[in-house]
Amino acid sequence: MGASIVPMDARWRAIFRGETTAAWAPRLGRRAFALVPAAMRCKFCNAPFTGAIAGVFRLLGYAPSRKNPQLCARCIESAPEGGCVSPLSVLFADVRSYTTLAERLSSVEVKDLLSRFYATASGALLRHEAVLAQIAGDEVMALFVPGLAGPGYRSRAIDGGRALLRAMGYGTPEGNWLEVGVGISSGEQFVGNVGGGGFKDFTSLGDVTNTAARLQAKARGDIVVDAATYVPVAAKYANAERAEFDLKGKREPVQTYRIGP
Repeated sequence: MGASIVPMDARWRAIFRGETTAAWAPRLGRRAFALVPAAMRCKFCNAPFTGAIAGVFRLLGYAPSRKNPQLCARCIESAPEGGCVSPLSVLFADVRSYTTLAERLSSVEVKDLLSRFYATASGALLRHEAVLAQIAGDEVMALFVPGLAGPGYRSRAIDGGRALLRAMGYGTPEGNWLEVGVGISSGEQFVGNVGGGGFKDFTSLGDVTNTAARLQAKARGDIVVDAATYVPVAAKYANAERAEFDLKGKREPVQTYRIGP
């Protein structure tokens, strides 16, 4: 079945950039998948996630992706190396004082705490149409692309960050159970599967990712976003606090906006 699906370059553009999927219409695989009754299916290859024979498709690798359940694993994790340049917002969420936590708690307690952080953060982000990239150490990285989050992907990224902070307890009567900061940067850069030497990982590479990582270091229980993220949605977050930061590796100060949970 998978042999008749369109080449990966067209697939990547359709998934991330949100370009028309009309080119997929003549392809036997996508048309055949659409004939299988299902209430839920992969947004791009049409593989069924529900229904009488969904189990067979899962055995063939067409299970909902852990990166985003609107897609199947064959369209993301199991896809060959490659990708495309796409508009996107990159979000980093980072646990504060991780070194202190690791020193104070046992290794099992650290593992349990980080597992709770990963599950809570990824759940909040996926509800806002994120594509999960790297989850490692004390950080979670997520991408918001037009093909999944729509033209308002920048706003979805901010809303996803706010949902993440609330899930950590910020803005609630009980207070936060973990210290977390969130940074978001927007622009255009490569998204896809990269690797070598038998290793492959899904990520996004470029200046947008680097900026988002630097911005989250400036956050303190809130979200710090750059102007490329904020300006198109400024009316929705009118109370954002403006500031300029000298970020490592940047030749000029970066204009930022601080948004609370």
